[in-house]
Amino acid sequence: MRNRGMTVVSVLLLVVGCFCMVLGFLFWSGELNVFRPDIPEKEPYCVVEFQEAVRLGDTYEGAQAYEGYSFYELHYSVENMGDLEFYRGLPSIYYMGKEYGSVYDYWENQNTEEEEELFSDAYDARIPPGRTGKATQVIQIREGEESLTGSYYPSYSDEELFVEIQIK
Repeated sequence: MRNRGMTVVSVLLLVVGCFCMVLGFLFWSGELNVFRPDIPEKEPYCVVEFQEAVRLGDTYEGAQAYEGYSFYELHYSVENMGDLEFYRGLPSIYYMGKEYGSVYDYWENQNTEEEEELFSDAYDARIPPGRTGKATQVIQIREGEESLTGSYYPSYSDEELFVEIQIK
């Protein structure tokens, strides 16, 4: 009986020792920086540059624009100046016009048929560090607006940046 107890203790000590070795290696290699605040966390830093605005009309993919508004497709280049992949095509942009209600960036789509993905994450847009990607967004803009200002955050912990948008 005493021999069996020693075997269990030996196995437990072996498992705990292996766990400590793996944890120590992760700290040593810099993969775990929990206790080292001097090592900055990796994050994307995306700078958005406006390219062009294309008027799509009063309907888009089965949705009707609100009265006095038209759908526009805004084209951007997005440069990831950070050190981690950015997993969306475009940072979340808040649009401001001359007055409140100049822009709607959400609408109900009347089309109930959904496209089936070929495989999971098939259309997941990514911008690797140091690369520039292209992104588009469709929004509704009130007739008569000539320009908009978009505000966004380039990363998780930075200041707000602005992009000027000219509507032709």
